[in-house]
Amino acid sequence: MVRTTVQELAAAVEEPPRQYVVAHEQDQGLLAADEMPEPIPLIDLSRLTTAAAADEADKLRAALQTWGLFMVTNHGIEESLMDAMMSASREFFRQPSEEKQKCSNLIDGGGKHSEVEGYGNDEVVNQAEGLSWNDRLHLRVEPEDERNFTKWPAHPKSFRMCFLSTHQEPRE
Repeated sequence: MVRTTVQELAAAVEEPPRQYVVAHEQDQGLLAADEMPEPIPLIDLSRLTTAAAADEADKLRAALQTWGLFMVTNHGIEESLMDAMMSASREFFRQPSEEKQKCSNLIDGGGKHSEVEGYGNDEVVNQAEGLSWNDRLHLRVEPEDERNFTKWPAHPKSFRMCFLSTHQEPRE
């Protein structure tokens, strides 16, 4: 069974296939972002190295326990680098399927086994649950000795440069 990418599905249908739609009784009371009772927690990383570190650490702990996620400010990553990463990522996902499949996370030719790293979609654990309507590219950047450049895109050319701009260039 070869997996179909989200882009291939989306090009062929006007609405998501039934297996990608979560039935109302299955949604377990999940709220949309605009229905949330409070804003997503905002963590200031620069405060973690100041006298206010304990307060910010408590805020971080609470965010992880209640939300499971948080937004970060003052992380030190230049906006130009973030823009370059977003641009390279968009360019990667706009490529034809054949090009993206060169970075596939599938281990065997049959498409039944995959690994986390590489390009692909989420595995189906339970057919009764709604499937995730996404494709993703998961890559390890750190630690450097665990990078698997066979899963890194060769195109767009800017991809490796911007994601490794603060690191050593890949050796192949």
